[in-house]
Amino acid sequence: MRYVIFAVVVLLCSRFQAQKNDFSTCVGKVSLTTNTPYSLQFSGKKGLDKNRVYNYMNDIAVSRNQIWTSFEPGKSGKLQIKCKSEVDTFHLLIFKSTVGDGCLNLALKKAEPLFIKTSTECKQLDKVSVDLQEGFEYIVLFIAEEKVKKTVDFELNFQPLSEKGTEYLDTLTMNLVYNKTAPIYALHVIDEKTKKPIRARISLQTQTNIDGTYFASDLWLNLTRNIRSGTIKIDAEGYNSKDLLNYKIASTGIQHDTIKLTTFKRGSVAKLDEIYFAPGLSTILDESYPRLLRLRDFLVLNPNIKIEIQGHVNDDKGIGLFMMRLSKKRAERIVDFLVESGINPERLTAIGFGSAKPVYPKPENEAEKEANRRVEILIR
Repeated sequence: MRYVIFAVVVLLCSRFQAQKNDFSTCVGKVSLTTNTPYSLQFSGKKGLDKNRVYNYMNDIAVSRNQIWTSFEPGKSGKLQIKCKSEVDTFHLLIFKSTVGDGCLNLALKKAEPLFIKTSTECKQLDKVSVDLQEGFEYIVLFIAEEKVKKTVDFELNFQPLSEKGTEYLDTLTMNLVYNKTAPIYALHVIDEKTKKPIRARISLQTQTNIDGTYFASDLWLNLTRNIRSGTIKIDAEGYNSKDLLNYKIASTGIQHDTIKLTTFKRGSVAKLDEIYFAPGLSTILDESYPRLLRLRDFLVLNPNIKIEIQGHVNDDKGIGLFMMRLSKKRAERIVDFLVESGINPERLTAIGFGSAKPVYPKPENEAEKEANRRVEILIR
């Protein structure tokens, strides 16, 4: 069995840079996904916030050096903030507002302050939890001292709860077994870190009776014969997609397979495999489209992220400027394909690095040259 991790698997982490992403005001706030790690840097702004965070902090002076974020929980539950920070102390505020009106409601003094902790540090937040309700927007604000340009690494750990206050598990069992005495195949999708079930889109391509697309965390099927070389594709919101190629399933007894998915990290860079272009051109070859369609599926399932397509080439002829342009054109062709496939162009950017960032600075064979010719994506 060979596992191929889709392009969004994290290969290299990088940080949001304040000079490229202005999230120091409410209007420029970062939209977050819960249970996903972030690394955000304070911009180092000087001066004091004259309105003291819309007059919610009248008793103390606060700086303009702020990081604004927001998110919308899909269920009611409890929120904990886990963080590591280079900043000695900071202020942390959490507000509740109607969806889409957070900044306006703050300005009108209509937002509800749920949590205000002044001059705190990460270790003081470990045991703090905040109750959240489904159907509302929540704004989380970090404030450091002026001129500070350090980073705060954090994760919004959110535990959905049922109406009775018990732990909510996002499970969906699809049991399509029609003959309990016949061979049965059971597929379970879980979070690699928490081991909890995940609702996922499961696509089976096996040339047998189980072929199809299903939406479940636990899938049960009857098998009519052995599968010697099948393909299973797993997609879930907030997670790296996973493809299992040349997958074997024996049609005897009951076989259970558990697939573990990892959350994607914003700010990470990953290689987009199996993308091919005509030599010296930006024309995408037909064999690339299955992988591009998988990237489209990932973007459809994760509507709150943006990506940067990064083109790289191998310049063994010393024509740097041409190669720089070629790498950007190739990245732009991928953007064009995604836009034509229904992805909002505002979520996509293209950049060409030419041969400035080779995997092998001095490639010695065709395999190493091919490794230099690549497409990568940066998840924002």
